[in-house]
Amino acid sequence: MNRFYAFVSIAGVAAVLITFLLARFFRNKTLVKYIPSIIAALGGICFYIKSVYFSTGFEDLAYIVLTLAACVVFFLSFITAFILGMIQRNNKT
Repeated sequence: MNRFYAFVSIAGVAAVLITFLLARFFRNKTLVKYIPSIIAALGGICFYIKSVYFSTGFEDLAYIVLTLAACVVFFLSFITAFILGMIQRNNKT
């Protein structure tokens, strides 16, 4: 279980850093910072579909774990992008 927490933590920190860097380099483009959250959401959906319909044996358990990790990464990245958007909007006015 400790490895799962470490995996999710590292993936979450990486997604937050990527979101922060995208928001930093593309200040004028507001939707660019949401790319990591969109990718994580699509990955989570794909992992879930794979676990339900296309897995054999105990593969479905592994794909469910990856789905949970993708959900955590999605929420962390989305919240970071939203907060950075609020900060950028407040700095303009």
